[in-house]
Amino acid sequence: MAGVAGPMLQRSRRAGVRLLVGLAVGGVLGGLVLAAGLFLAGRLVGAVLPGTVRLLLLAAVAVVFGVADLADRTPHVSRQVPKVLLDRLPAGSLGLVWGFDLGLLFSTQKTVSLLWLSMAAVVLVDPAAAPLALIVWSLVASTAVVAWMLVRRRPLRLGQEVPWIRWIRRMTGVGMLAAAVGVAVTALG
Repeated sequence: MAGVAGPMLQRSRRAGVRLLVGLAVGGVLGGLVLAAGLFLAGRLVGAVLPGTVRLLLLAAVAVVFGVADLADRTPHVSRQVPKVLLDRLPAGSLGLVWGFDLGLLFSTQKTVSLLWLSMAAVVLVDPAAAPLALIVWSLVASTAVVAWMLVRRRPLRLGQEVPWIRWIRRMTGVGMLAAAVGVAVTALG
């Protein structure tokens, strides 16, 4: 979608601004919807499981996602907002729909598993942080998309950034495994 929306920003500044505002608003709204679910799940988990068990579960989740990233198997859905919406929606509405989709975080491609680990940490450790965390994550995702649209003039070709992505996945995988050790030590200490 970024490869399609980028030219819109170049053709009409007004349409580009409406797209970007819609993207930001939609991202916040999508983040709030996801935050509500994570908050409720975290409260339920907190009522059922003691703190030590939750920390050990978080360490296990960090191991699973760390190994997934090291194996270049970052879990994600390989889909994007449908291009057909570009023809059907005006710029502001398109931005709102696209931003909401990005804000939900589950329905977009992921380069690394840090987002999944972060959501698990919110649920298992501090559900009250869900609203702020999800809004920040959504705004970061929206900002990254906007930056991509403003900097790139053409769509990314398959394989163009594969070495970079593999390097980042390895770094995050090692980082998540280190975090798993730290969380496990904290839980057992």
